[in-house]
Amino acid sequence: MFEIPRAVLSEHFQERMKGRRLRSAVFLTFQFDPGFFEQEVLPVLIDASLSHAAVIRLVHLEDVLKTLPGQIAVYYDANGLVSGDAGSAKLDMRRIPVQHRTGIFHPKNAFLLVEAEEADDDGNRPQTLIVASLSANLTRSGWWENVEACHVEEISDGDKTRLKEDLASFLETLRRRAPADGEHLALREILAFLRRAEPRLRRSSSGQLHTHFYAGPESVIDFLDRTAGHLLHETYLEILSPYFDDAAECRPLQALIERFRPKGVRVFLPRSSAGEALCRRELYQAVSALPGVHWGRLPRDVVQLGRSEDAGERFVHAKVYRFFTQAPKREVYFLGSANLTLPGYQGQNLETGFLVEVIPPRRPDFWLTIDQRTPADFQVHTEGEAAARSGGTRLNLRYHWDRSVAQAFWDGPGTSPELRIEARGIEVARLSSLPSRTWTLLPPEPTQRIAGFLKETSLFFVYGDGEGPALLLVQEEGMAAKPSLLLQLSAADILRYWALLTPAQRAAFVEARAPAMALTGTGADLVARKLSTIVRHRRRAFSVAPRRSMFGWTTGNGSWRGVPR
Repeated sequence: MFEIPRAVLSEHFQERMKGRRLRSAVFLTFQFDPGFFEQEVLPVLIDASLSHAAVIRLVHLEDVLKTLPGQIAVYYDANGLVSGDAGSAKLDMRRIPVQHRTGIFHPKNAFLLVEAEEADDDGNRPQTLIVASLSANLTRSGWWENVEACHVEEISDGDKTRLKEDLASFLETLRRRAPADGEHLALREILAFLRRAEPRLRRSSSGQLHTHFYAGPESVIDFLDRTAGHLLHETYLEILSPYFDDAAECRPLQALIERFRPKGVRVFLPRSSAGEALCRRELYQAVSALPGVHWGRLPRDVVQLGRSEDAGERFVHAKVYRFFTQAPKREVYFLGSANLTLPGYQGQNLETGFLVEVIPPRRPDFWLTIDQRTPADFQVHTEGEAAARSGGTRLNLRYHWDRSVAQAFWDGPGTSPELRIEARGIEVARLSSLPSRTWTLLPPEPTQRIAGFLKETSLFFVYGDGEGPALLLVQEEGMAAKPSLLLQLSAADILRYWALLTPAQRAAFVEARAPAMALTGTGADLVARKLSTIVRHRRRAFSVAPRRSMFGWTTGNGSWRGVPR
């Protein structure tokens, strides 16, 4: 069995950030846990010394984000909100829901525009765009619990790249998918960088395929054939996919076999913790009956939860299509968000991925061993279940802190039904007959109530759009005018925050804040209404997570990485 390389995703991104600072970032995800993203993902990219205490860490991050030259934005499926233990969103960034009409908004990407920390002799800071295509959502399970996969590419100022047109076209369509009249500052800055790059027209160089980016609208199979068909025919094929169609056969697998005629195929069989196969019995049998096709399993040490013999296994959420030959030695990967399902393959979902070729150091072989354990039971587990459980809403709310204005946007055909909005179990507002896809100014009373609850939480519930309550993340604009998180700290937390500062930072803190004391009692002299930059940057961001192993490979400027085991 061919060895599977492994690494730690967060550490890999930290390595990429060494000697660089973040300017702007755009993230795309299906499922989105805004609190987890702020507490555990964002610190990986921010070069700052952060506290172990969550509330103080957020105050530090709030301060550091004020020095960011650009903006951070997350585009997520409107049905994919997750309310985790870390709470709601609190920091100054754009959070933009997307309604994908024909299926799921399913991409998982990171676009990080970075610049050198130190200026060159001419006073310039060279910029680089780091682009990642992942299988991991911006959730706790995606970053800490599942087995995931990711590929990273870098584009430097003035580079000639095959990715320019594909990435720019995709980001332009992304802007049009969001509710109208929204801010897309991070997107615009990244697009401006891409326009400076030179296009590379040839698909390969010296016989090796250049990396290609997929984002539809053509089917995945047509994309693979168009970009690399001459390399993919009559190879060995290995597939990792956590989800299949609720059907009696696997039509995407059949289409791959008919198109590329592989010499042999192994398909990962996802199982529950109880050993059930996560597909229909009929589909399992149909795949088993295909000539040259076997169900497979990953090595125990890749999926194992711990080191003990009785440790359970992690859920494999990676989506990888690996074509390889042994003579000549060659591996071509397609990896990203697309499951082995009809919506994932035919363009109903919005999917993304990288197609990458590598020359392995030795003759490649299958990662998967043949899974000869016939499942005792079967449980259908589809990619759309997460969206159905999340109960998203077609309502958008945004509040402008700098203007004390609230607006509603009904992202559906016709006028909206009567909608009741709650937060913390208390009614916030009732809205009815909102026009289709137009921002509507809300009256003063619900506007004030929305502002009041936003000081505690940005996650509201909507009743009337579907059978049950739907989770809604309020979009916040003009965050510089929002009361600082520092004002919400307890006296004990204020003192703890004070203790983290250097003498120079304490002096700057007092000088900036003494005229605006906001609390009484212990720690009152440490509090102010607004926070300016006082946290000195360090190389490594704090993480409360232990080290977790992953799997992946590295080649050139690109690297393929698995998310923590």
